[in-house]
Amino acid sequence: MSLYPDPERVRNRGYLGQRSTGFPSRDLQDRQQLRYELDLNSWNLRIWGVAASGFLTDSYNLFATNVILATLSFVYFPHDRWCGLIINFFTLVGSVVGQLLFGYLADKYGRTRLYGIELVLVIVSTIGVATTNTGYGDISFLALFTFWRFVMGIGIGAEYPLSAVITSEWSSTSSRATMLSSVFLMQPVGQALAQLVGLWVLLGEDVAHNLHEKQCGLDKLYEEDCKKIIDGIWRIVIGSGAIPAILAIIFRFFLDDCGLYTLEVKKKPGNAFRDTQRVYGAPENNMGGAASALPPSSNGFAQPLPSFGEPVPVQFSLHDLYTFFIEDKNWYYLLGTSMTWFFLDVSFYGFSLDNRGTLADLWATRGNVAITDQLPCWNSSLVNGTSLVPSWIDNGGLPMWQTDATQPCNTIYETLIQQTKQYLLTVSLASIAGSACFIVFANRIPRRQWLTTSFLVLMVLFLVTGGVYYGVAHTSGSPAIVVCVAICHFMFNFGANTLTFIIPAEIFPTCYRCTCHGISAAAGKLGSIMAVLIVYGINAGYKSTARHGLVFLLFATFMALGAVYSWAYLPDVQRKVYDPITGKKRLETKTLEELGEGALAEGQSFGVRQKWPELKRRVLRRKEEASSS
Repeated sequence: MSLYPDPERVRNRGYLGQRSTGFPSRDLQDRQQLRYELDLNSWNLRIWGVAASGFLTDSYNLFATNVILATLSFVYFPHDRWCGLIINFFTLVGSVVGQLLFGYLADKYGRTRLYGIELVLVIVSTIGVATTNTGYGDISFLALFTFWRFVMGIGIGAEYPLSAVITSEWSSTSSRATMLSSVFLMQPVGQALAQLVGLWVLLGEDVAHNLHEKQCGLDKLYEEDCKKIIDGIWRIVIGSGAIPAILAIIFRFFLDDCGLYTLEVKKKPGNAFRDTQRVYGAPENNMGGAASALPPSSNGFAQPLPSFGEPVPVQFSLHDLYTFFIEDKNWYYLLGTSMTWFFLDVSFYGFSLDNRGTLADLWATRGNVAITDQLPCWNSSLVNGTSLVPSWIDNGGLPMWQTDATQPCNTIYETLIQQTKQYLLTVSLASIAGSACFIVFANRIPRRQWLTTSFLVLMVLFLVTGGVYYGVAHTSGSPAIVVCVAICHFMFNFGANTLTFIIPAEIFPTCYRCTCHGISAAAGKLGSIMAVLIVYGINAGYKSTARHGLVFLLFATFMALGAVYSWAYLPDVQRKVYDPITGKKRLETKTLEELGEGALAEGQSFGVRQKWPELKRRVLRRKEEASSS
């Protein structure tokens, strides 16, 4: 007799319901055994290396725009200020497509069947970007470059749900937060690596071609030579992004789907235990042998038992989606993860993507310098040379590559050096330090509450930074602004930026975990698109020299909204338990299986209307306790 008399049994299993009511009892035992085997282990270098290598690749390629946009502008569109906006816009749109598409496909067909395809997209698009040219005729460089960046964006976006969910499902419960935050650490590392590679290539070209002495950007004597050299720099920087992608794709040949997915969705317990033991080894039972939870088949692997008459939820069926999102009210979770990520990325990408001009303004210790014949670079400093500076007046002001209006006589070489120094000191070092600190404290702080708190702290930091900006911008006191911005970036990665990546990989059931993480990440990228448009609009339409102070104050509002949504719509992923050894309460992380049972199973209230009375009761209780003591 067939083990699957009902045709529906061969389809992927969907939402298992509150208290796993849709799970056959034998499968429930298998899942308990699988969780036991996973939780015997701690932080795993193999799993981390597979996920982190891809996330490093995608961060490098996404934030490489901060390195290459000045060089692209210098060679191809020196006075077109909207080209950078177009490139970033379509890269982010591609990321949205990748997050939504690959999130769904990974739940439908398996994580590892998709894991690697996104890296192939990144590798192919990297080659496409690095070889973009005008060709023979009238091929638009910008159109072709933007197309390949869009394709690259799809691969970059796909990495978010895949890396997060694979790391989450392969981790033990106690190490899940540290594993996920260690993977996310690769975002600021990738940002810094892009800057360092750009600096290394620039210095190498200077040694080989005396780039600095040619006065590139200020004098037309070596204009063609300068463009050829600068054109090669950005191609090397972008092309280098394929190297970690190739290494990452090799690692992924040695990883199978986590047993949770194989058991819960694919209904193959034998394969689930086999793949788990390939990575972690077979656990030892009390008799010294390998533990087993299922009867072995003739080939040595446990087989599923028939389960007749039990309704089996079908993944992505309308009934199952309605049950999960509407009937069991898990749209609360998705709203919470999506909106917190949206509001976070409005501010984060507003400061982190194409922020060359913003950083130069923050570092400036004096006001903008007018382009007049009093400039030392107005006339050529080279023998038989001709200065390009007078032509800037006819073209509407400083060229696009020249981002520091207080030092208009900087060459492209000096500008790139300055941009790298400012980015590393203001953004990269602070972000890496923030991520590293979160890894240390990941299991010592209540993560959902810390997400709300970090949003509030960022709101205050933005208000303070905006006030400091209005007070000391373009004066000798401007280093105070730089310090404030660095603290903001530290706080981003010590709190909200890391947690918006982690929590969606924890709170959704296995059958929809990648889909919901992809939707949440896509909401974030929509926020980043809004941020790019907001910053561009303010810079283009608001000519005040203090306009960046307005950006800080505006983004503080988004942080306040992020705090509201994280407080009102997200569940606790940890619980307080009594430790008999220390005699104190400690935080214990909930398992993926517990969190995946949904909002109603958690028994928590959601929404501002329900949370507000609860908050008032808690405040009153604390006041009473304080007065009585």
